[in-house]
Amino acid sequence: MNLGNLSEIIQNKNIRLYLLSIMTGLLTGLVVVSYRISLNLMTNLRIKTFSEIASGKLYLFGITIVVFIFIAILLNRLITKHPMIKGSGIPQIKGVLLMQFEYNWIKELFYKFVGGLLSIGSGLSLGRGGPSIQLGSQVGYGIGKIFKVSDVNKKHLISSGISGGLSAAFSSPLSGIIFTIEEIHKSLTPVLLICISLGSITAEVVNQTILGKERLFNFQGFIPNTLNHFQNFIFVFIFAILISILGMLFTTNLLKFQNFYLQLKVTPLFKSLIIFAISIIIGIFIIDVQGVGYKLILKAGHETLTFKFIACLLLGKLIFTILSNGPGFPGGLFLPSLVLGALAGNLFGMGLEFFSSGNQNLQQYFLVLGMAAFFTAVMRTPLTGNVLLLEMTGSFEYLDSLILVTLISYITTELMGILPITSVLYKNLEKNNKYSYNGIN
Repeated sequence: MNLGNLSEIIQNKNIRLYLLSIMTGLLTGLVVVSYRISLNLMTNLRIKTFSEIASGKLYLFGITIVVFIFIAILLNRLITKHPMIKGSGIPQIKGVLLMQFEYNWIKELFYKFVGGLLSIGSGLSLGRGGPSIQLGSQVGYGIGKIFKVSDVNKKHLISSGISGGLSAAFSSPLSGIIFTIEEIHKSLTPVLLICISLGSITAEVVNQTILGKERLFNFQGFIPNTLNHFQNFIFVFIFAILISILGMLFTTNLLKFQNFYLQLKVTPLFKSLIIFAISIIIGIFIIDVQGVGYKLILKAGHETLTFKFIACLLLGKLIFTILSNGPGFPGGLFLPSLVLGALAGNLFGMGLEFFSSGNQNLQQYFLVLGMAAFFTAVMRTPLTGNVLLLEMTGSFEYLDSLILVTLISYITTELMGILPITSVLYKNLEKNNKYSYNGIN
């Protein structure tokens, strides 16, 4: 076979597109892993700094105030000049795929990376999931531009970056594939499946090569022996409804606060300085509420905490997450949603242990179910919620209960008439003429 025939086969069989999908996954993995490492370094520095302030080193308090003022100024400037980097980035991705918006991808990839480090690393209750997904989409968009692919294939490369971004963010390649189908496209073709699978798997290979194969949560899942199948169904059913109500309250109040924040008749900088001032106070007195909350899930799952303390953490985390999403700084809701669900599940399990005689070891069980249920109530992606928790824990013993709790949560939230938060944010984004497809570049 000569080179001419080989070139023809590559073009006819979409091999070129698949190779570009692998390239997208590779570069996405490198970007997102770098993002994770940088966030971890900033988080450790923040925790150490606030711990020393709490122990009496007041000079660090003054330095922290100056640093946070600088961060607030820089973040406000970034989101004003580059509004496509605001928030999680998932609504913007949808607009790009519908060709309503367009990336200025080199600048926006850099500023999303830096903006996420500043907002999440400084302790705001925001997650890395959404930004990682958008970083991947920007990588895919850029590769499509560089190699001059068609608009259809550019969408496939963006989708490869989306799946790769989520895969590398949480060490969850299957979740990356499912999320791209369930939340972004809501349909599937063989070519799309191959592209997003290649992107997700390649990004995870990069992730494992650099960070290793350790799972995020080491929770051994099982239905406690003290529960029979009927009791388990009843308790999971009640829990899913309660989680759905909590998810509804969280979603509606977050959106209301965003509108309230925008309507305040003061400068954006002054408003964001108030949020950072609250963050400083929280960092000194209850640092567990700050940041993405990954360590808080581990703390709730492996340490013995009082009911009152967990309830305070849940209320504080819920309020601070709502406040942190007001300015629109780069950051997502994936991990904060998992944290809120975990704390609610821990409380529910503790309550069952107290009120029902003989039932033990329910806290960690409902902690895991709570993460999937709350994620489903907010994002309305039950398949992603199921698979994400299975990959994070590495235990398939949860599977039946996870399916049950997410289905009930999904149905309950639908009956309450609450739209998925990303859909509402996308509709709000469409109303803003700054993002029109022809007006970005």
